[in-house]
Amino acid sequence: MATIDQRPASPLVFDRSDGWLVTGATGLLFACYLGLVVVANATDSVHAWHLAAVAVVPGAVLGCRLAVASSREAVRRGLGLVVIFAAAAAVLAVVYRSRSPGFGFGSIRPLSVVVVFVAIVSFFLLVTDARQYSAGEWVAVGCFAALAAVSLAHTLAFVPSSSQSRWPVWALVVMGSSLVVIPRLVPERVFLWILARLAAAVVLLGLFTYLVGDYSLWIFDVRQWSGSPSVPGIETDVTIMRSIFVNPNSLGVVSFAGFVAAAVEFHRAVAARRPIGGAVTAALAGICGLGLFLSNARASMLAAATAVVIYAGYVVFGRRAVPAVLAATALTIGGFLLGMYVDAVDISDSNRFDLWAGSLAAIRDGPLLFGYGAPAGHVIEPYLDGGLSASPHNSYLSVFVRFGLVGGLAYLGLVVGSVVAGAVEYREVDVAMLAFAAGWAVHQLFESYTLFWWSPGAVIGSLVIGYLLFGD
Repeated sequence: MATIDQRPASPLVFDRSDGWLVTGATGLLFACYLGLVVVANATDSVHAWHLAAVAVVPGAVLGCRLAVASSREAVRRGLGLVVIFAAAAAVLAVVYRSRSPGFGFGSIRPLSVVVVFVAIVSFFLLVTDARQYSAGEWVAVGCFAALAAVSLAHTLAFVPSSSQSRWPVWALVVMGSSLVVIPRLVPERVFLWILARLAAAVVLLGLFTYLVGDYSLWIFDVRQWSGSPSVPGIETDVTIMRSIFVNPNSLGVVSFAGFVAAAVEFHRAVAARRPIGGAVTAALAGICGLGLFLSNARASMLAAATAVVIYAGYVVFGRRAVPAVLAATALTIGGFLLGMYVDAVDISDSNRFDLWAGSLAAIRDGPLLFGYGAPAGHVIEPYLDGGLSASPHNSYLSVFVRFGLVGGLAYLGLVVGSVVAGAVEYREVDVAMLAFAAGWAVHQLFESYTLFWWSPGAVIGSLVIGYLLFGD
């Protein structure tokens, strides 16, 4: 479990112990990777296999650093580097082959799937030096591996030419890199610094539409959306903003992440008595908060509120209050949902309770252990009344529908289990990442994406859980 000193974090400066060039290069590499994730979600210029290929690079960099640091003997260092490069090349070959039907291992598809799974998982264990994993980290890796294994096994039911036979490979590489590699390579403060500024930049691009109207910039179409944003007690006449994304919910996810990152940065700057840093991060939080409101993404608003409340409880009352604040927040959200269900809270559920009921019925009637394998929307459609969108709008139910009890419980263990484990270890846990992870856990109650994917929500959510569990 990642830990953080109780003293205020130091300003964002290069770590001289690693060398400013190494620290700067890894930060730039991460910024480019996260930027590509955003571009892939906003345009058709970057494909999933491109992201998976780029996601191998941080693993290769981390593996090389570990190989160099593990031995003073030139021969052993050289051998270690050769092994890392060979493993990275093997994974890159798998990713490259996955862009078209088949993986190049012959006509025996079950064998190909096994080889792909072993090659990719072994690569991540190798470059992160799995010998140093704690028991909790091994549990998290086991949950991730179980989810990956079930998803890959289901690909055998699809023809090789279908993307359904290959997408788990891309998801496995992207999520694995975000979960276990990047948190060990890129310092947490750099992650928050880049995330806040990237989100603010995306929001600012969208804000220009209120001055000049919809416009195009390079490969991006910057647009507004129909309708007006609203929250209980606040009504506006402005138009919903989607910025560079196709759907404003994507902007909501990025804005939520940037807002929480900037809020944490702001507190640390104030605690360290850095007025300029405080002013900058306050401005970033304001921009991201405005983008969050204008996106009208209510699930993202609730997730941001959850993360900020938990972190504020830590700031005001100290570490001892973290488990209580976390529990109180969970009970409040549960009571809020119950109030919506019995119509005691005057907020529309957007038919989510009907969608959840249909998803539960599909889980009950289907292959209980390993799920249907097919996309959850197709599976639950017969259980829904006409007119409802065929989507569970709940990440956990999506996984249970698709991957059964094995995949669903593994996913719960990874997402919710990491938050529970962090609350138990409140004396040492990185509270910022714990609060952030709790926000993502809440967000997934209302959205259909899962962390086993390559959208901004999937990648940033995996990174947050990775920093909570595996961050140094």
